[in-house]
Amino acid sequence: TLSSVLCSGLHEKEPLEDDFTIVSNACKDVKKENNFDLQPVPPFSSGEGLPYAPEGWPNPGDVWGWKVAKRTNKAGYFTDRSLSLPRSLQGFPHKTKDFRSKADVKRYVESNFPDMKIEAFFASFYWQVPSTDQTPIKAIAIQSFPAEEATDEIGTQRKLKRKTQRLPVEDATEEIGTQRKLKQKTQRKTQRKTQSRSRSRPTKKSFRPNHIHPHLTPDQGDFDDYLDNLEDMLVIVPHPETTSDYVIPSTFLDNETIECCKKKLSSLLAMDFPSLVSCSDVVEVATLASQVREDPSLSIDQLVKLKLVEQVPLAGEAFLEAKGNIEEADRFLADLEAKKLKVPSLKNEYNEIKEKVAKRETEINKTTQAIQKIDDQIRQLQSKRNEISSSLETLQKSKDELTSRLTNVANSIPTLVHEIQLGLCQKPKWELRRANNVRRVAEIQDKFITLRGLTF
Repeated sequence: TLSSVLCSGLHEKEPLEDDFTIVSNACKDVKKENNFDLQPVPPFSSGEGLPYAPEGWPNPGDVWGWKVAKRTNKAGYFTDRSLSLPRSLQGFPHKTKDFRSKADVKRYVESNFPDMKIEAFFASFYWQVPSTDQTPIKAIAIQSFPAEEATDEIGTQRKLKRKTQRLPVEDATEEIGTQRKLKQKTQRKTQRKTQSRSRSRPTKKSFRPNHIHPHLTPDQGDFDDYLDNLEDMLVIVPHPETTSDYVIPSTFLDNETIECCKKKLSSLLAMDFPSLVSCSDVVEVATLASQVREDPSLSIDQLVKLKLVEQVPLAGEAFLEAKGNIEEADRFLADLEAKKLKVPSLKNEYNEIKEKVAKRETEINKTTQAIQKIDDQIRQLQSKRNEISSSLETLQKSKDELTSRLTNVANSIPTLVHEIQLGLCQKPKWELRRANNVRRVAEIQDKFITLRGLTF
């Protein structure tokens, strides 16, 4: 309510000097952004160069590419956007490389251009791309309040934003003296512009709730000035890094809904990271985090954690992809090791069969000699000869079978050796791929390990 916002502003006691520093930086950012002609684009658009991609870096004439997907945030900016390298950085043969997050771009620039300041790189173009499907709230705020005028009260507005606790209207008079001191400190800087705005803007005294009047008798004039400047103090200051800092939700959730979202989000975050990104509710985690961020009682640390939670779906995709690559590498290496272990057993089998063939050959020779002897006594030993001939046929079949097996084993060994040699050539690549993905999984788990068990 209006009274709670007013009381929240009156109870702010932070030093004014910090706010002047914020005002100076914010003003520079606003002026920098106004230099770009930010034209909204439809979903799945792409293009090259400014304002959404760098030009002329790192070499003169280099033009980076950009493209967007479909999803947008509440501010009307695309959440899925990417940068692609200029042709001079693609190598040969030319292969387009896309960076789908600021972190990927930062790693590439820092690893390949260590002398380039990452802040200066991102300052050369505009990362956030407005969508034609939704009017960005940020643009509306900038058009409604020019940068020069907005900077006068940015410090006070940010102090209001940091103080989110709701206080009773009856406690407002306790901090009116503090508010008067704040007004006196800023009077030298803002007196002329405040008077000019007061003359040109219709008075807002008629919009003050009637129930506040009985509590404002000591410093009625100071509180009237406070109300006159309230509109400027509540201007949302654009931030160049992320759209979540200046998103103004079109509808505010009630406390009961927010508490319900907190409980559901806490139950999801109780899972470990691999289980969280593998479940079907991983997309809902970002939605719940966005809704919980509307709770005015959250601390700065909790807001930072919630911004990290909103990255879980995208990080989960990278995590699952890395896990899949690790499993694929493990399967390949296990198959290679199994083939290597199979070689000695095949070698032993070959030697055993070879010995059996030699034994069979010896037996055949002995049998042949016996036949020759039997032939000399064929009349007397005809029955015995038939018996031995039958045995010979059996031995011959056994030899043929063993010879066939010997040939098959002999033919399989060169094939297997060739496969192993090819596998050994690819082994360093697969080991490197596995190591990179293991490191990537560890980095992602380390980044999101603090989310486990997070409750609100």
